[in-house]
Amino acid sequence: MAKEFAVNDYVIYGKSGLCFVKEIKRMRMANGPMSEYYVLNSAVGNAVTIYVPCDKENLVAKMRRPMTREEIDGILASAKGEEIKWVDNNNERADRFKEITDGENYRDWLLLASCLHLKKKEKQAANKHLSTRDENTLKLLEKLIEEEFCYSLGLERSQVTDYIREKLGIN
Repeated sequence: MAKEFAVNDYVIYGKSGLCFVKEIKRMRMANGPMSEYYVLNSAVGNAVTIYVPCDKENLVAKMRRPMTREEIDGILASAKGEEIKWVDNNNERADRFKEITDGENYRDWLLLASCLHLKKKEKQAANKHLSTRDENTLKLLEKLIEEEFCYSLGLERSQVTDYIREKLGIN
């Protein structure tokens, strides 16, 4: 099987965010057969190691190259003027937001992060808070978006929000 990624490549691995391929090595996991694994290390924050078996297509499919500036700008352009509506029913909202975060539509990730951010500001103005579930979803999306945008655009974390706001035409 030809390997799509090489040692030192940066990848996005599912909801784990930005990682780099530390090595590709043959090893045995939990008394299983010898197999080749991508050994990923988180590129940001806590040192996390992820082992992805090279022969498990469903797991390798969670690995992708970070978006380019052009791809990011295209997604932002397509999201301009769009929004995801807030769902008042907690269970319906949780199901809808999970569907979005489990998917790979990065435009919807941005729109959901924007929806949650706006709702958070609205609640703060009323001396209230987002639910823990909504707050965790917002934190996850902010982490994933910031990590990838920082890497792909060469920005500092503090610059990502301004970049997005500028591209979306938000003051």
